Amino acid sequence: MTAAQCALQTSASNRNIPGDGRSEGGRMQVAAHPAHKGGISYRPDIDGLRTVAVLLVVVFHFHLFSGGESGFVGVDVFFVISGYLITAIIRQQVEAQRFSLVGFWVKRLRRLAPALFVVLAAVLAYGAVRLVQADFQQLAEEVVATQFYVANVYFWRNVNYFGLQAGSIYLLHTWSLSVEEQFYVAYPLLLLLVLKLAPRRAPLVLLAAALVSFGLNLAFVGSKPEAVFYLMPTRAWELLIGALLTWAPRPKHQMLAQLLGVAGVVLVISAVVSYTADTRFPGAFALLPTLGATSLILAGSEPEAWSTRLLSTSPMVAIGRLSYSLYLVHWPINVFASQELGEGYTVGWRVAMMLLCFLVSALIYRWVETPFRDGSLLPRIRQFLRGYGTGLVASVALCVAVIATHGMPQRLPAEVARVGAFANDRPNDRCPESSNAVEAARPALCDLGVPGRAKEWLVWGDSHAWAAQEAIDLWLKNTGQAGRFAFMHSCPPVWGVHIPRGGTACQLLNDAMMATALRDPQVKKVFLVSTWHQAAGWLTTSPDRHLNLADSLALFQRQFDATVRELHAHGKEVYVWEPLPGARGNVPRRAATALLRGEPPRLDFSIAEYREQTDFFFEALARNRPYIAGSFSPSQVLCREGACASVLDGEPVYYDHGHLARSGSARWAQALASQMGGGTVGQHRTPD
Repeated sequence: MTAAQCALQTSASNRNIPGDGRSEGGRMQVAAHPAHKGGISYRPDIDGLRTVAVLLVVVFHFHLFSGGESGFVGVDVFFVISGYLITAIIRQQVEAQRFSLVGFWVKRLRRLAPALFVVLAAVLAYGAVRLVQADFQQLAEEVVATQFYVANVYFWRNVNYFGLQAGSIYLLHTWSLSVEEQFYVAYPLLLLLVLKLAPRRAPLVLLAAALVSFGLNLAFVGSKPEAVFYLMPTRAWELLIGALLTWAPRPKHQMLAQLLGVAGVVLVISAVVSYTADTRFPGAFALLPTLGATSLILAGSEPEAWSTRLLSTSPMVAIGRLSYSLYLVHWPINVFASQELGEGYTVGWRVAMMLLCFLVSALIYRWVETPFRDGSLLPRIRQFLRGYGTGLVASVALCVAVIATHGMPQRLPAEVARVGAFANDRPNDRCPESSNAVEAARPALCDLGVPGRAKEWLVWGDSHAWAAQEAIDLWLKNTGQAGRFAFMHSCPPVWGVHIPRGGTACQLLNDAMMATALRDPQVKKVFLVSTWHQAAGWLTTSPDRHLNLADSLALFQRQFDATVRELHAHGKEVYVWEPLPGARGNVPRRAATALLRGEPPRLDFSIAEYREQTDFFFEALARNRPYIAGSFSPSQVLCREGACASVLDGEPVYYDHGHLARSGSARWAQALASQMGGGTVGQHRTPD
């Protein structure tokens, strides 16, 4: 699972939060060792540790260093800190017989909601002015998920977090806030029950829960990496390790604290230096930053330890206090700046935007976080809950209106709205994806072409085959033919390959499709439809193994040959859909945004770039010509005068960066008939 683009969370700031270990008076009250009466004191080193974590996140996301691929480990540091502080304060209040679940949850809202409301309002305001309808609708959906602290579930179900699109998801960073809040709904109930029924066994119960969570993480990180990364049950162990620290004895000797500090720094730095975009995270790899944070927190109970003194310096503490607001603002500012500046978003601009994040977070901390936290604004619970409820209803109502109107296109100039509407110009769901191993082993084949005709064609491909399904269906109907179709996203129709971290589903689908092609006497012709770009560093021999570019390309060459030649050896006619040129970005959104801003979209690849990107495929195609009955070339339609068009006759060719728009199906059916034989079709239409 790729972690290089992981958006990270900051747990609540180290001030005035019952769950974060601060008292109402403005100084953090952390029961560092609740078993010791009077052992409650402010821990400035924890603010400093927050600084380390949040700077890892921010520097990572702003891509300030070419080697900064592992700032995502900051999330583990944050989780440990938060679990430690929340548990310490709950235990301290339970022992004092003044803990209230309602008070706990209300103070969590008081701490988190006001700053979050401000940031979400600013993001929505920006979106209303600068985003085309599909982007604005997406933003509204993200805001609703964030407001109800289910963003992690939303992104797990809707976003390929580890793909190229992650950098354009406006609130992706809020997934981890949701993890924390879900944990804080269930965890206090468990802790209170254990403390009441078996207080001496509480550490054992929490340890058992942590081991179960860690076990789930290890068991599914290979087969379900996105779920493991996003969901609370497979992340809870990191917070529970922090919770267990509240029972840990204070280091008896200063030397031990010094060594713990060294160990903590070494573990965190080791993770930062050694982890890359290809690290299967969290898995066992999350142990390094988690245990590093654990060691530093333990060392911090000794004020004279060198790590404690370093983390307790004024600059470290000051940034740590801003960490929540800084985390909230850094990701949307980075995403919006990237969209506004495009290729001009250079290192200088990224540094400037990062500094802007510090300024904005300082303002939010001063004028929003602090007044709500110290009770200057809406001090009474009923006042606050009434204000919170009003704000929640208002923001959700606005978002529902945006979603219901598909992005409020009426706020945009007519031509901008027309072009932007092509972002939804995609196929319907009549042909289901074989999305998991069970479905892939026995794919549900979808009928194409003339009903009742012998289904001689077997169409087999990835999401680009899904996008082209209506064009292929129309071509088959107009040529009096029929066939069946199955697909899986990101899975090229190549026998005997895997995709990294994708489990066995892709390999199972390809095995099943090959078996169908070879054994079904009705199948005479096989159409392999794909983008084929997965071969460039994406194909592998095992879902748990990542191949370098050269090895991945070599694997493609071998297995493409094997696929085509095996089909040919069994008397099947093999046809191949050549790679689409694609575009430099989401065509409807970029083209509409360019119209809105009065600038050229700069989306088209040159013919030379297209050939350079696909030379590996055309080498394989040329080598296997004796075994291939025919191929379809989209570039013949799109590539003219030195460039490959992403817009034809004023209409986007793609609904995103490279999948064919549905409204152009008739054009592509005509091209298929022209290149591969058949009759004529009607005129293409505009999006529904």
